[in-house]
Amino acid sequence: MLIPSIGFQGNCDEAINYYKEVLGAEVKAINYFKDAPEDHGMEETLPSNFVMYAEVVLFGATMVMADGMKRPMKGEEENFWLTLSFDCPKEATSIFNKLADGGRVIEALAPQFWVSLSGDVVDRFGICWNVSAI
Repeated sequence: MLIPSIGFQGNCDEAINYYKEVLGAEVKAINYFKDAPEDHGMEETLPSNFVMYAEVVLFGATMVMADGMKRPMKGEEENFWLTLSFDCPKEATSIFNKLADGGRVIEALAPQFWVSLSGDVVDRFGICWNVSAI
C-alpha cells in the first residue's frame, strides 16, 4: 500500500481541520508530541502541540500528516501535487475555489481536451492540488 505523507511546519492541526471542512476529510488517528513518553528517543524535540502523526482519509485514500517533517518537495516547483477528480463540474469548481481561498491559483479551472475541467491551485498550506471534472 502506498500512503502519501504531507509535512507541515506547526500548522498541521489547522490544515486537518481545514481539509475536514473543505474536503470532508476523516481523521482516523492523531497523536501529538505531548503524548509521547519521556523516553521516546527522538533527537529533536518539537513543541508539544505539534502533530506527531495523523492518519487522514480523503476521498477514500489514506494520507499521513505531521508537523516538523523535513520536506524535500514543496508545491508545484518540486513536481509534487495531489489530484482530486470529480464527476460533477459544479463540485470540482466549488472545491477548487475553496482551496484557492487564501492560496494561489497556478492554472485556472478551465475546459481541457482530456477532461471537462482542470486547474491547479496551491492551498494556504503550500500543498499543490490538481482539481478536475471528468
